[in-house]
Amino acid sequence: MNYLERTKKNFDKMTKGLKVVGEALLINPVLFAIYPAKKVAEILDVSETMVIRFCKVIGYHGYSELQADVQHALLSLKPIENLNNNEPLNSFEAVMRMDQQNIHQLSSKLDWDTAEKIVDTLVLSKGITVIGYYHSFSYAHWFSFLLSHLLEQTLLYRPETDTGVKNKGKEYAVIIFSYYRYALESIRLAEEAKANNNTIIVITDSQLSPLASLGDYVLNIQIEQKSILEKGPVTFSVLNALLLHIAQKVGKLDFLNPTNKYYIR
Repeated sequence: MNYLERTKKNFDKMTKGLKVVGEALLINPVLFAIYPAKKVAEILDVSETMVIRFCKVIGYHGYSELQADVQHALLSLKPIENLNNNEPLNSFEAVMRMDQQNIHQLSSKLDWDTAEKIVDTLVLSKGITVIGYYHSFSYAHWFSFLLSHLLEQTLLYRPETDTGVKNKGKEYAVIIFSYYRYALESIRLAEEAKANNNTIIVITDSQLSPLASLGDYVLNIQIEQKSILEKGPVTFSVLNALLLHIAQKVGKLDFLNPTNKYYIR
């Protein structure tokens, strides 16, 4: 097993401090490839002992062995090539290239088995409530709008008018988008859904998210930076993948181009 597989396998049984190191390794392995343990510990605001202990918890003899594995893995990656290497990227194209790179990197490490279980759960659900606060609301709104074309039992939670999660039972699914900095209301609603014995699907940006422990299915959309601008394109790409799989399962792939609903075709 490489460092990614070892970290994921042991992550759930780690202490909070070890999880900080583990998550940093998952989303920013370059940090471990170029810096010694002492510098990594300083950057992560943990002790050097914690970094060394982490290495042993996931099965390495020490930091140097982990670092060698990370370096080998990174050197094996194929770089993303420009369409024309002779043309310099302008500022607009550079932003889109960065989005492309983030999506490419995430696609290779996202838990697609969990994504498949989420698709199956939603298709079989009696009712679906989609929740998101602050900047996470944009993901919830967009996803619920398109999902409602596929699964009619889909509702968007409106913070300004709704007062909680009402349905009880496992057959009702609650999808919660929760990104850094995590809204307290999202946590409260997740706890309420848990008390209702609902199936909770959490889409978040960190395994250390306060909602991760409350979800039946947790999809971690992790990238190196916490920037909202960088998370957006990656998140929408993942949601596209979920929607396409749902559309295929329910036989509604034609929803992608519903020309009969518009004046201009």
